Amino acid sequence: MSDITEASRPVGRLFAVGMGRLAWIVACLWLFFLIALPILVIIFSSVYDEGVTLDHYSSFFGSNALLTATLNSLLVAIGIAVLSVVIGGPLAFGVARTDMKFKGLVRVTMLIALISPEFLLAMGYILLAGPNAGYFNMLIRGMFGISSPTGPLNIFSLWGLILTALPSGVAFVFLTLVPAFNNIDPALEEAARMKGASALRAIRQITIPQLRPAVLSGALLAFATSLAMYGPPQMLGINVLTVAIRDAMVRLNFATASVAAMVLISLSILALLAQRFSTRHVERYRTLGGKSFGSRTINMGWITHLLTVLGVVYTFASLVVPYGAMTAASLMKSIGNGFTAGNWTLDNYVLVFNDPSILRAATLSLGLATGSATLVSIMGVVVAYVILRTKIRGRAFLDYLSILPLAIPGTALAFALVVVYLTWPMNMLGFYGTPMILLVAYLARFIPLGVRNSQTTLLQIAPELEEASRVFGASEFKTLLRITVPLMLPAIVYTWLLVFIMAIPELSASVILRGFGTQTLSTALLGIWNGNGGLAVASAFGMTIFAVVGALFGLATFVARRTGAMRGVALS
Repeated sequence: MSDITEASRPVGRLFAVGMGRLAWIVACLWLFFLIALPILVIIFSSVYDEGVTLDHYSSFFGSNALLTATLNSLLVAIGIAVLSVVIGGPLAFGVARTDMKFKGLVRVTMLIALISPEFLLAMGYILLAGPNAGYFNMLIRGMFGISSPTGPLNIFSLWGLILTALPSGVAFVFLTLVPAFNNIDPALEEAARMKGASALRAIRQITIPQLRPAVLSGALLAFATSLAMYGPPQMLGINVLTVAIRDAMVRLNFATASVAAMVLISLSILALLAQRFSTRHVERYRTLGGKSFGSRTINMGWITHLLTVLGVVYTFASLVVPYGAMTAASLMKSIGNGFTAGNWTLDNYVLVFNDPSILRAATLSLGLATGSATLVSIMGVVVAYVILRTKIRGRAFLDYLSILPLAIPGTALAFALVVVYLTWPMNMLGFYGTPMILLVAYLARFIPLGVRNSQTTLLQIAPELEEASRVFGASEFKTLLRITVPLMLPAIVYTWLLVFIMAIPELSASVILRGFGTQTLSTALLGIWNGNGGLAVASAFGMTIFAVVGALFGLATFVARRTGAMRGVALS
């Protein structure tokens, strides 16, 4: 028996090498066409005009409008990052380490903010703080007898843009810090208390310094995602880089679009590099060792009550009030008639569910979400397998390439895909103006989620299980299908659901790549909001999208809890 086993090993090794090499080739082709090629196109377009030149950059930095867009993007991203830490940090501490009330409410608010499309929140805040007919403005003018027909609040400003995008940034910081607070050994704080330090001083001098990597990680993630947003600034009429890319493409000024995309990508990459740099000495912040412990609540006295108030106020400001305004508007015959008895109707929802164009958009979005979720889940397993289970040179490069879309805003990616699929030889595929180019964009945007979640799960599976299968004669491919994939299946299902949820309301790439007859749910909603259907119908449409995304996320959470798929899987 041992002779047979020994004789079969060379064949098994040969097939394993072939299997690994094949997976490596597939992963390289996949990531090249989805990620590397669009990035190379952006770089080439920004420096080429009948020869290599920097004239495009000179024109960009010589334009006051484009410099303003760059400055606005930075100011908004920095403002969101700072305020996210100021609000999300105390709330994370309150939920993780104190006995504040309504912890569950705060957690639910953060999760809803994370899955909610930012343009829906923008719609809610516009209904509340629009300078003319915003509910808050009408209330304030009535209460204080202000005769002016506008104001005093104006959501169409940089501060308004920061407000509309802030909930997602706070959610990133909160979800990053809560596990960090739970992983800090309370013995460190107790030692400080025994030396005479107050609870507040122990937190300031012991706990907060240990959280520096987590704080920077959450803040930089909020910064990078704020740079990439398109819906809120477009709705508010704020000149930022994502809007500038779209405007340049409308004017067929691809040179300006390419430079704006390069500037935006560079800023995002700098944020990611800063996050990596901040955690280069991770051993300085390590508090988990071989001895187990549980996080303990701290009696903060009156500060605990302040944290409870902060949690309730934030929940109302970021969730209840904006979505309440949208719900009310969606049930009105005319928003201008306000909360009068005869102004309520369900006709807006009837129109949404019977409009042929909306139904076509819903069908397309569901198809794109299904296709992208399926392919991302499959290729995530393949790429993760190459990175973690083979010894092929270049697999580390695939690791970095697979997360690069995190630094590419959707508008920049969409611009690159337009150039790629309008240029020979890719134009021969006929993707431009069809759902296929939207599918390519979705795959490129969400591949980091598939790869990272598969890597996290694969790291938890001991290689000895696969080695035992091969010892008993199973091929590498059969081992992957019968041993590895079944063990990864809960995480694969969870990844599928998350990508499906994120793809349905995708806007930043869809708004550039849409063609005649390829409207998605988000672009159709944007068209109705901009005057093609009315604010009441747009509100009903938006609340329908919110309900669908919320229900799907509830399903994903249920599946994750039943199967344990959330263990070790990163939601972001």
